[in-house]
Order: sequence, then C-alpha cells, then structure tokens
Amino acid sequence: MPRSRGSRAGRGGRTRTVAELGEFGLIARLTTLVPTTGPGVALGIGDDAAVLEFHGRAVATCDVQVEGVHFRFDLARPADVGWRALAVNLSDVAAMGGTPRYALVSLLVRPETPVRVVDGIYRGLGAAARAHRVSVVGGNVSRSPGGVVVDVTLLGEAGRVLERNGARPGDGLWMTGTAGKAAAGLFLASRPALRTRGAAALRAAYRRPSPRLAAGRALAKLRAVTAALDTSDGTAADALHLADASGVGVLLDETRLPLPDGLAAAARAAGRDPLAWALGGGEDYELLFTARPAFARLASSVARTAGIPVTRIGDIVPLDAGRWILGAGGRRRPLAAAGWDHLARSR
Repeated sequence: MPRSRGSRAGRGGRTRTVAELGEFGLIARLTTLVPTTGPGVALGIGDDAAVLEFHGRAVATCDVQVEGVHFRFDLARPADVGWRALAVNLSDVAAMGGTPRYALVSLLVRPETPVRVVDGIYRGLGAAARAHRVSVVGGNVSRSPGGVVVDVTLLGEAGRVLERNGARPGDGLWMTGTAGKAAAGLFLASRPALRTRGAAALRAAYRRPSPRLAAGRALAKLRAVTAALDTSDGTAADALHLADASGVGVLLDETRLPLPDGLAAAARAAGRDPLAWALGGGEDYELLFTARPAFARLASSVARTAGIPVTRIGDIVPLDAGRWILGAGGRRRPLAAAGWDHLARSR
C-alpha cells in the first residue's frame, strides 16, 4: 500500500505525532489502512457498535500485544507488530477449528508516538486481515502511560468445535508444522548480522507467525480428532494444558519433534540445546492435537489440505501412568511446563 502523505514528517521535516492528529483524526486515518467491510458486516465502524451476521456457532477470543512484553521495535518493524497482533488471535480460532470473520482493535499510544509507527502497525494488521478475509469492524484509541499496546478481539464461526478436554488414553499426540522456530527467530532477530542456515525463515517465523486455519478446519471435520490447542506457550507447556483439561497422562517423544531447518545452527550460535527451544520456546502457533488411531491413515490428506507437515510426537495414556518426556534410548524425565507464563517473576 502506498505511504500516506505526511506520515513521516510534518512542517520543517519534524516527525509527525499522533497528538497532532487527535483521537478522531487518528481513527479516521487508521480506518483507511484495514479492511472494514465484508460479508456479514451489516454495520461496521462509525456507530456505537457493529452489527454482524453469523451462520454457525460464534467463536470469540482476545489477545494483547504489549511493547516491552510481547514485542520490541528494535526486533520487529511496526508492520510486523500489527501482523502478530491479529495472527495470535487467528491461531486461537484455528485451534478451535473455526473460521475468523470480524476483529475489533484497541490501540493505546503515547501522544508523542510518531504517526508512521501507527501507520505501520495498521498496515501489518490490515495485511493479515486481508490474507484471512477478516473485517475490522470497530475498536478504540486511548492514551498509553507507557509503551504501545495493541489489543484485538476476534470473532469467528464454527461448525464442530475442537476443545482441549477430549483426549483419551490410546489417542496419539500430534502437531502441525515445526517446533522451536519462534524462539530461534527471536534470538536471530536480536543479532541481525548473524548469518546462519535458515536464519531468514526463522526470523520471519518469529515476526510474522502463520496461523494454521486450514489445518484447524480440516481437523475439525474428522471425528478421529479428539482435542486441540495452539502452541503459544511452548510444546511441553501446551501438552500439559491439554492433559490437564482432559484428565489424562501423556508421553511426549522429543526424538519425534519436527524441527525447522536452521534450528540446530541457531542453537549452536546461542549456546543452547535446540530441543530446549522446541519444547519450551513458545509462540510457534502450531496446532497440538490428539487423535484416535484411525487418524494415522488420514494424516497425509490433512497435511496436503493444510500445506504443512503433520507429525505424531507422542501418546495419550491413563492419568496414573504419568506425564513424561521420552528421550533417546527411551529414557524418561518428567514433562515440565517450560513455556511462557505472563505472571511468573522471570522467564
């Protein structure tokens, strides 16, 4: 999209700030950067509330991106921040087997925030919305006492919904895509001069995650699939979330984890074990799901439909059998939640 005139500098070459536009001027500007109409939007931005049409069961989620917590502008461009803000919500809808339809976006900024930064955020958000046929139908703008905050509420619809509580002993534990790419990408983003194998793709995976919507819809159509969630907190932590919700045990085989190209090279550069990133890195936004044995003969079809690999990484067992990570040679160690916790004192 062409750069809006005046977005970079004001009079005398000064950087133009949102304070110069004011709340309503900023809102009017931002609505030109995102798709605001579409199927089912009876009344969108401009009234006290949107009026929307749904054809199935409504699916709703919200997630927030906070500067200094979820992103830093020295590691990601404003457009990447906007993309991520919507993508993390799209991933939640994907995990439920749903189709996203409508987004509401709240933006908190300091008055001195450059207009070009906000433009970039909304261009990235708009690109993600267009890629997944989502209409932005409302939101809010407010002053922030600190950094930039982008808060998105996403509404979608679904037929059969995938929940976390359906796993049963005898199911396989499966995942889409690869594990550990976002953690590796974050490390590489902080070292832009570092050139290792697969570095560009890993940085992109961190900055612009790909929500697995096609995979989620394909899985929801199969009765053999019993439970699902997305890997936002880390493979190990999310396996435990699923096991807790279903009241089951789990054996996660780390030797089966699908690792992205370049993960080992990035881990060597960081002095890290690549499996530590694969198990505990978080923010991969893949789908972790359980399925009956009959799913094995359907997995290749799902992979073709979704355009990504689908890999069995373990088994669901009775609760009293425990929750374990299986390593090389069949050695077991307790499955621990090594992923992200927003309220923990340290990561």
